[in-house]
Amino acid sequence: MADPPQYPVYPAYPPQYPYPPQYWQPPRRPGLTTAAVVLMWVQVGLGLLSGISTAYALTAGRDVFVEVVPGLADWVPLVLLVFSLQALLFAALRSLFAVRIMRRSASARRGALALEGASIGVQLAWQMVMYSASMPYHLEQGTSFTFNFDCTGIILSILVLCFLGPARSARWCDR
Repeated sequence: MADPPQYPVYPAYPPQYPYPPQYWQPPRRPGLTTAAVVLMWVQVGLGLLSGISTAYALTAGRDVFVEVVPGLADWVPLVLLVFSLQALLFAALRSLFAVRIMRRSASARRGALALEGASIGVQLAWQMVMYSASMPYHLEQGTSFTFNFDCTGIILSILVLCFLGPARSARWCDR
């Protein structure tokens, strides 16, 4: 009779079965889409801040506003109402679109692109109204005139348009 082996003998491994089928996983979110959503949230904060500060400036500092922009002296309540409503509406829409873009909504992406285009137009119109309302008064007085053109919101809107526009973002948002 043969001596038993000195090492343990294990039975053969069971037959290997194929791996379970790979379930479809969505593609990774493009970095530019994430950057666009972050910029949209920054714009929400800036829009709320500018809307509140403009409302405060036009109510508490009405005399200063009338002195700086005398062409809009009779229009202060209307300017206050329009600018505040526009700032709140754009902030609400941007936050809604930012949340829905992260959920891969193609309609939210298209809405965000349209909103940013409209935002650029509104900001340019606002700057032109302020400039044209200020210019005649200073020309009549013979004083020097400096107009500060704030383009922060315009640049952020252009960046959001550039970040959400590419095909990778469109493919990711199309669920």
